[in-house]
Amino acid sequence: MRKHVRNLILQALAVATVSAGTYGVVSASGESANAASPTVYGVRGIDTSHHNAHPIRWSAVKASGESFVFHKATQGTGYRDPKFAGDFAAALDAGLMAAPYHFYDSGTGAAQAAHFIRTVKAAGYDAKRPGQLPPVVDLERVKGRCPAGVNSAQIAAFLAKAREAFGVNPIVYTSKDFADTCLRGKVSALANSPLWQPRYKSGSTEPAPVGGRSWSIWQYTEHGSVPGISGHVDHNVYKGTLTQLRRLAHLASASGQPTPPRGNTTAATAKSWPVLKSGSRGTDVRTAQHLLNAAGHRLDADGLFGPATTGAVKAFQKRNGLNPDGIVGPNTWNKLIRTVRQGSSGEAVKAAQTQLAGYGHNIRIDGAFGPATASAVKAFQKRNGLNPDGIVGPNTWNKLVAGTTTSTPAPTTPAPSGNGKLTNRQALAQLAAAGINHPVGRTSLDGVRARTIQGVIALKKASGCTITITGGTESGHSNGEYSHAKGYKLDLRTRDEGRCVTNWIKNTQRKGKPRGNDPRWHGTLAGISLEYVYETPKRGGVHWDITFI
Repeated sequence: MRKHVRNLILQALAVATVSAGTYGVVSASGESANAASPTVYGVRGIDTSHHNAHPIRWSAVKASGESFVFHKATQGTGYRDPKFAGDFAAALDAGLMAAPYHFYDSGTGAAQAAHFIRTVKAAGYDAKRPGQLPPVVDLERVKGRCPAGVNSAQIAAFLAKAREAFGVNPIVYTSKDFADTCLRGKVSALANSPLWQPRYKSGSTEPAPVGGRSWSIWQYTEHGSVPGISGHVDHNVYKGTLTQLRRLAHLASASGQPTPPRGNTTAATAKSWPVLKSGSRGTDVRTAQHLLNAAGHRLDADGLFGPATTGAVKAFQKRNGLNPDGIVGPNTWNKLIRTVRQGSSGEAVKAAQTQLAGYGHNIRIDGAFGPATASAVKAFQKRNGLNPDGIVGPNTWNKLVAGTTTSTPAPTTPAPSGNGKLTNRQALAQLAAAGINHPVGRTSLDGVRARTIQGVIALKKASGCTITITGGTESGHSNGEYSHAKGYKLDLRTRDEGRCVTNWIKNTQRKGKPRGNDPRWHGTLAGISLEYVYETPKRGGVHWDITFI
């Protein structure tokens, strides 16, 4: 959003996450001991309006690693952003989660809401279709002044009308400055809405709480850059997990499995756990760090899976008879989790509270399992088809951390390694844990060798580049001993964000003899031999054809 005034009071927040059910986060704490940098949060997004340079190449935005976008739709009681309808449709087509926002200006709250609702519904938005996030109202100063006639009652009227139209609590973009001055501290109308807040200054101080509640989405710069958009763009992070955000947008979970219904699940379904490793970040990492601390380690629960966390995981694994690979997979999760209940205290309780806050429950992450935490656990269990006993045992832990169930693999069955073959889901889970986006189009990874996935992860780590996979084991590739079909090869994008890895390969890897007319390089990463061919098919579609042996 283009801000007219950015005068914020700086405070740090308690750790909290946002989520899938009610979505809002409430934090009763004041200043956080561990204020985080926006880089801690792995789910990124942008917001746009006609102020941004157009046209926007939305496929490039999605390929760069952005997950969501908010589009300006309306302002006041009559203005419609001329770029909204086209941008909204194109962003959804590119695979981004999207929603419209209304810039609150002069006019009654009800009249502004009616204008907003008419406009976005005409563009196909109803907050219920796959990819559509909840609507947003933007509360900020207009040319340095509070909007004419704004007060808590008018904002309540806007939110009520939007909630009635779309069946979901709208997101509120605002700051503590606006709440304290323009609303005179009367923020009860915002109590059920998740907060999207700006805070741009250097350092890691997060946005100041509004009414004692912390942010769900943080707009941390207005000078960001994103492939596909010329010039500056507003950049945001989401405090929850990608699975939680996708659930809000009526999509399958980040692992590619359908989001389970809110109700009883079949007893036959097996449990799935996220895979965390060096470079992972976010709520699940913070949860694992709290659980490692419960086992006697001394980690900062900062949500960053760095060397200290890797070392603690390896030590924990060795002590518990597990393969000390430093990766938190199903077997390690099952050893880490501890049953906690009312009266429990400590780091394991903090881990459970971190996850519960991620599902929108109004609790403090203080390590004390009191009545509020017990109530949140029961509500979560009931909503997810579990026995609402208020005890966080193995089934509740799995539901909290994984957010979904799946038929394979079982928790005690590790994914294949080396020359073993992976299912598409297993491969995607490993890629996601390493920060590599879902392959584009109809690319399949079913039957890919585990060593191939390990190799592309090593490539991302060595190069520091965004990796976009454009070809896997699907049909249509050439046959041979080391072929796509046999799981040895992946195609990577060379253009847009792919320029980074292209430059890295050409400048750091050993150049070899061409393959036909196509240049070729060789290298070794993590003990895996890589052959990079810059393939230029006659039919078009230049890409890297990489073999992992």
